Amino acid sequence: MRSSVIISKRGDDYIADVQGKFGGGFSGAAAGKTAGSAAAFAARMMIQYAQSNKEGGDLMAPPEVMEIVPEHLRSI
Repeated sequence: MRSSVIISKRGDDYIADVQGKFGGGFSGAAAGKTAGSAAAFAARMMIQYAQSNKEGGDLMAPPEVMEIVPEHLRSI
């Protein structure tokens, strides 16, 4: 099963839901107040959860966050 990193905007904040291959991860974690901080958080989570998964992983995020995340970390 592929890992998933989902960033969403709730009010003025970005929130993250992360799911690992074996059910590890978290839901509703603060990912930052700006698109830049949310992108940095998303990139770290993709490295931590998707890069270590043999099946890889995918990132879903609002356009303003997705455009900042390096392309090679959007889908591994």
